[in-house]
Amino acid sequence: MTIRDNILAFRDIQEAKGTQFMLFGFEVIRRPQTRIVSLFLALALFCSLAGFAHARPSVSIRHTYYSISGATSHDLRAQMEKAGPEAKSKGEGDASTKWGVRWRFGLQKVSGGCRIHDVTTSVNVTFIMPRWKNAAKVSPELRERWQNNMKALQNHEDGHRDLGIKAAQEIESVLSGLGPMRSCSEMERTANATANEILNSYKKKEEYYDILTIHGKTQGASFR
Repeated sequence: MTIRDNILAFRDIQEAKGTQFMLFGFEVIRRPQTRIVSLFLALALFCSLAGFAHARPSVSIRHTYYSISGATSHDLRAQMEKAGPEAKSKGEGDASTKWGVRWRFGLQKVSGGCRIHDVTTSVNVTFIMPRWKNAAKVSPELRERWQNNMKALQNHEDGHRDLGIKAAQEIESVLSGLGPMRSCSEMERTANATANEILNSYKKKEEYYDILTIHGKTQGASFR
């Protein structure tokens, strides 16, 4: 698959897609990724988010860190490979993003059936990033390289965060637009199946995002 094919595939996926309360959720854990954002990618994510701007998911973001130390770039690279999120599985990645989406809705019996109402969503995002403990003791040049890499790395991870938020926005928008059905059990099944289908599409979008950015390398996240 060429870079052009990856871009087109990513673009196509972006274009695709008495009262009782129900609470459901789904969690996506992606493989950790390493990470100047391309104009196409930034524009694609912006337009994608803008398409469901009326949806307002609750977003919670948490930053966690693993510690590394070293006096050279070689030391730091070795430390990240040893202590990073994928160290035990021998995978790639200096950082990781984990996000989960929950959705909540009400069901109300109406004449001839059941309708959905008050759809809300929430997103929990956790970043796992490296933290260099002895940075003050090394050369300014190495510190600057590290800082630039960390900015690029966070930028890449923010792209994964944005996909999680977009998933929640789309679920909220689509579920809110479902018409009445014959029974509340049918309404519940349809709403949850629809939400899970949307989430599955975002698994693919994360894959295409990493293909397009080469796991963040096109965004400057490659510390050596």
